[in-house]
Amino acid sequence: MLLARKGHKVLILDRNPFPSDRAASTHMVWHSGVEYLSRWGLLDRLEGTGCPPMRNFNLDLGELVLSGHAPPAGEITMAYAPRRLILDDLLLTAAREAGADVRTRCAVRDLIIEGDRVAGVRFADENRAMHEVRAPLTIGADGERSTVARLVGATSYDVQGRIGGTIWAYFADLAIDDMEFYARPGRMVYAWRTNDALTVAGICFPYRDFRDAVSDRGTTMPAEFDALAPGFGERVRGASRMSRWRTGCASSFCRTPVGRGWCLLGDAGLTMDPITAAGITNAFRDAALIAEAVHEGLEGDLDSALAGFEERRNAVSVPLYQFTSDMARLEPPTQEVIDLLVGLSQSQDDSDSYFGVFAQTVSVVEFFAPDNVQRISAAAARA
Repeated sequence: MLLARKGHKVLILDRNPFPSDRAASTHMVWHSGVEYLSRWGLLDRLEGTGCPPMRNFNLDLGELVLSGHAPPAGEITMAYAPRRLILDDLLLTAAREAGADVRTRCAVRDLIIEGDRVAGVRFADENRAMHEVRAPLTIGADGERSTVARLVGATSYDVQGRIGGTIWAYFADLAIDDMEFYARPGRMVYAWRTNDALTVAGICFPYRDFRDAVSDRGTTMPAEFDALAPGFGERVRGASRMSRWRTGCASSFCRTPVGRGWCLLGDAGLTMDPITAAGITNAFRDAALIAEAVHEGLEGDLDSALAGFEERRNAVSVPLYQFTSDMARLEPPTQEVIDLLVGLSQSQDDSDSYFGVFAQTVSVVEFFAPDNVQRISAAAARA
């Protein structure tokens, strides 16, 4: 969409039909991601789908409860969690309007290589007929199991594997206050609002427990809600489950995202555990960075323009990746973490800044700077 708007010829290939309801996505677009939608002129369209804005964070830690609002992203003070069939359709419609050629049910089978460069793709259409398209740049925005990454042999690094997993469902008549979280050792309960007056409610597990929970999710999930957060569990039992129990689990890794004639975007280049629900927001940021670099490069030196993308991506995404990986282990909090959380409970501004880490309006590096952590934790001694 962004490149087509800049006047470039764009072909989008996807093996799936659209719109589709992505079972692996819990839908969250944090404040930073919403700001991109606003910048691209798509926020009004999202609001027109009836997806409710969410501003209130509520984090129940057992003996402590933190509530507040993340600092804004520009003028954006809210998050949204649109169903993927709605968000994906909105984005593809905007891409078509910008002039992109969107073809679904088309699977990339191979890359065209000329010398040491990727020069296009060979793909099969829905009738299995093969086609060849040449292009100065092939962008893999094809997820954790990226075909483009595999075909170019993209190098993986800081690989942490499967750390956790999540099980969730849609519920009707489940009253919540925007976004609710219940953090317990070994578990994280979450709930937020989506389209059609529905609520997404689920639990994050360490991977070892996730595998067991998946096998008997119909029994496991209600019992887990009751054990972890009895009041919330009672509300869940009084609501109507409107879908099957869905699952999400990703291997955590970083990949080298650029090479000669190719680049990787979103989960194809860096996949993190779903516990921070960062995937869509990360993909929007990558798209903005890539579009800027490609537009510059297609009018000059493409390789040079893309060379800085990995560094710019990693400056934001790698600290968040490490934070997410640590959180996904769901280990009992250390005394240092307890002191930090108690300190947060003494300051609304600091609580809001902590929520801003998730909303991606406060950088992980800034919030967890030793001086800042020490300052916040000092309040625990006075509590």
